[in-house]
Amino acid sequence: MSVFRFGIMGAGNIANRFCDAVKRIGDDIQVTAVASKSEERARSFAERNLISHYYVGYENMLSSESLDAVYIATTNNFHYSDCLLAISHGIPVLCEKPLMMSAKEASEVFSAAKEKNVFVMEGMWSRFIPCIQKAHEWISSGRIGTVKIANYLGGINAPSDHRIYVPELGGGAMYDLAVYPFEIVTYLVNQKLLGYKHSVRWLNDEIDENDSLILNFEECDATIQASLHTRIPSPSGFYGTEGFIQMEKTHMASKVSLYDESFNLVESFESPCENGFEWEIMHVRDSVRKGLLESPVMPWKDTLLCAEVFDACLRKDKVCS
Repeated sequence: MSVFRFGIMGAGNIANRFCDAVKRIGDDIQVTAVASKSEERARSFAERNLISHYYVGYENMLSSESLDAVYIATTNNFHYSDCLLAISHGIPVLCEKPLMMSAKEASEVFSAAKEKNVFVMEGMWSRFIPCIQKAHEWISSGRIGTVKIANYLGGINAPSDHRIYVPELGGGAMYDLAVYPFEIVTYLVNQKLLGYKHSVRWLNDEIDENDSLILNFEECDATIQASLHTRIPSPSGFYGTEGFIQMEKTHMASKVSLYDESFNLVESFESPCENGFEWEIMHVRDSVRKGLLESPVMPWKDTLLCAEVFDACLRKDKVCS
């Protein structure tokens, strides 16, 4: 089968990680072009990652290259316009999380994708790593019974000059950090979300620096927390009527453990996660080749749900309920 060709929009650090993941997969997927608003950044990125073609401006790449998909690696505030640009060219999209800055933007992007018959997926890569998939298998097959309680913590100690503190770039703990626990917990609990409550601590009345959410599912109550000011090893637990599952560094877990209701270790599963992007990249390739519009693992409805909850929790004039 022919090589699956990715183009990259944006030449920042996360795009380097994407290129490293592609190299780990093998020769059937390649990054064949990169575009940036800066010629120097595009050229140096292409040289560093052995990419054949580089462009100044995303339109130039999309118009000139024959691509099977694009990976959008720009800052959060540009995801909306960059997705619509790629869709207008009929090119499938993998866009770094969070897909959009609002549910309205996400809905418009999905409508455009449906109209153009173009695949679009939010890059919540952690859903695809083997340990998360194993936890999903255990829960779905009833190994811990019905999930009743779940929790997930995450945080970084971001330096003061980090882009996460810049409102204009779509910064804040919610969009960059809480998106992981929200979209992993909703995926693994796999129950309808009935309601939610929140607490947000604001920095200079502009950036959410600490976020705490209580998610009320049909039969489970889950708590998730994220912070910009403290490193947290991202532990998570999913506690059911017949046992529980625990992970450390959940968004890139290398081990997941299953216990019975008497706290006995029943089974553990290990899989190295040095990069983590490989599995979502292969999933996009397979989905596009199947002619899908959306991913069964990261469907549009899940992205929209996350965006709707975040919209409400970041409104200072509204209390989530």
